Amino acid sequence: MSRPAARIAADSRSVLAFTVVLTVAVALASFALSFSSLRDAALWGRVPEGIAFLVPVVIDASVLVYGLVALVLRARGRSSAWAWFLMLGFTVVSVGANAAHAYDVGPQLQALVGVVLVALAPLSVLTSTHALASLVVTDEPTPEPAPAVEPVPVVVPEPVASVVVEPVPVVESEPAPVPVAAEPVARRPRLGRLAVSQDTLPGLDVAGVTA
Repeated sequence: MSRPAARIAADSRSVLAFTVVLTVAVALASFALSFSSLRDAALWGRVPEGIAFLVPVVIDASVLVYGLVALVLRARGRSSAWAWFLMLGFTVVSVGANAAHAYDVGPQLQALVGVVLVALAPLSVLTSTHALASLVVTDEPTPEPAPAVEPVPVVVPEPVASVVVEPVPVVESEPAPVPVAAEPVARRPRLGRLAVSQDTLPGLDVAGVTA
């Protein structure tokens, strides 16, 4: 059974560290080679020899600054076209000055190169300040703090005791007795002494009835 070929992970930490080290080495070597040429080219623009070394610092350091600014702006989702443009411009100036120094151009062209190098110093200050402001200062409005809201106390209702309603027993009431009307008693007429003759009461031998 064949073993799979070993491969280097492109996004591994070791590859990233190795790439960073090589990039720094190339940048330092390029700066060292360019430093001598730009320092001599700065003398063409009547820069004093004691501070002529500052010209290569301004030119080559600006290339690094605008390159980093462009990467940061792109990572933030903002426009980085101007940073790439400045990086490309200072790179072209550095390349042109190095080429003019190596080719040993005539006095007229030397004066032109020297003037360009000296004139880029204040422009580098302006553009680098703008680059710093774009990274540090945000262009979004600062949100106003929300007003403090006092917490509303939560009132927890007390538990209400359950009331048990007992059923009331229903008492069946006996029907009220219906009064019975008494039979009217026939009143006998009170008779006075009546003298009844035998003539009015036939069949009776009494001479009269006394009531």
